[in-house]
Amino acid sequence: MHFALALVAAAVLLPQFPVRAQDKPGPPIYKVEFNIRDGGDTAAKGTRHYTLLVEPNRKAIFKVGNRVPVASGSFQPGSNGVNPLVNTQYTYIDIGVNIECVVSDQNGRILLHGDLDLSTVAPADAAARAAIPANPTVVQTKLNLDTAVEAGKPTVIAAIDDPVTARQFQVEATVVRIN
Repeated sequence: MHFALALVAAAVLLPQFPVRAQDKPGPPIYKVEFNIRDGGDTAAKGTRHYTLLVEPNRKAIFKVGNRVPVASGSFQPGSNGVNPLVNTQYTYIDIGVNIECVVSDQNGRILLHGDLDLSTVAPADAAARAAIPANPTVVQTKLNLDTAVEAGKPTVIAAIDDPVTARQFQVEATVVRIN
């Protein structure tokens, strides 16, 4: 009798217990590889590789580089010129590689949204270095794209010939579902 009562109690209580997390399949995960070739780079660097793991419809962010100070304002406190010191305010600019991407699967097509920002500080000329330090000149290539790619196949998603700097970039993306 007690055994039958225990079975009835178990059958009634079982639906109230949640399913364990390890019993549920998780969302798919995509590996997104960006290969950026700088054709104008005569050094041995050649191609830079960046890899992110992304859940569908979630933004992944990758940043590598430096924060460069830029004078954004200055003032001289004090009244009647008593204080000769000048206070300078700075804003910081992210320099390097900044990648944001979102991957989605729409009826078997892999859709890729990407924001890529490739920036560096231009070297100052000799006359500028000898003068009072000035704000840096930032060289920037910025891409904002929406495209479809074939799973596992490297795809050139952008090619840029910059007429100002003579730099040539090629951005290749490969998206693979890993689970």
